Amino acid sequence: MLHRTAAVTAALVLTLVSVAGCAAGPGGAASSATAPAAPQLDPQVASSLDDALRTVQSSPGVASATNRVELHQRYTAADGTDVTPPGLDAWNNRDAGPAAPPPIGAVSPDDPEVPPVPTPSARPAPPAGATESHSFSSAFVVTMDPDASPAEAAAVPEAMAERIAWTGVTLTLQVPAGPGHVLSTVTYSGTFDQRIPDETALGVASGLATLAATPGVTGLEASIPQTMRVDYGSLTIGVSPADDASLARVRGVIDGTAFAQTTLHGSFGNGAKP
Repeated sequence: MLHRTAAVTAALVLTLVSVAGCAAGPGGAASSATAPAAPQLDPQVASSLDDALRTVQSSPGVASATNRVELHQRYTAADGTDVTPPGLDAWNNRDAGPAAPPPIGAVSPDDPEVPPVPTPSARPAPPAGATESHSFSSAFVVTMDPDASPAEAAAVPEAMAERIAWTGVTLTLQVPAGPGHVLSTVTYSGTFDQRIPDETALGVASGLATLAATPGVTGLEASIPQTMRVDYGSLTIGVSPADDASLARVRGVIDGTAFAQTTLHGSFGNGAKP
């Protein structure tokens, strides 16, 4: 049975070692903070992210590509309690630019979104003696041409996986609506510390293209988890008209794609829950 669900993009993070206020790279342990140092992205990490972005921007079929990097700073008391001052991340990232938009094409236009965290007028001071740790998250948003082929869409996560080695990266890949198909969105969450098999990326892109062109489909979003197991992800799909025959027809198409065993969410076009 399909159920409507709100689609929210969450960036996964990777804890980095804290050395003199700098996010120094993967691994390591938190150190005791002696000064409220602002976190910084390791140059090697930044270079890899920039390389991936340039590669994607120049890829065939890509209309636009952006990346937003956010730095996260946490303070923990001796008893393990999180004592991070409210608004600290918002202050640290105040110049990071506009936030990456959430996936578009949701089944319902009134799906809630996470409200922005207000930025304090002054940098919040951490408590004395707390243990400090740094992490980062990176949110790529890539929009393809409306007539981009599944192979061109599949090449985007493949290229990123070849250049990025951290789970703190998400990719929201959108193919806008065009003649004969609705908009489709797929989010890869934290998968970029491994090779993404060509057949998996192409299977996802081809499945979405097939479903986007299926009569009766009105909205389409998929998520691929860190494990790269498509069947462990989710598929959010809108169907209209609201009848059992339409639902059965769409289910039949799903069964012939890479999403055959994936958890389904969705609603009929009139808001009824099948």
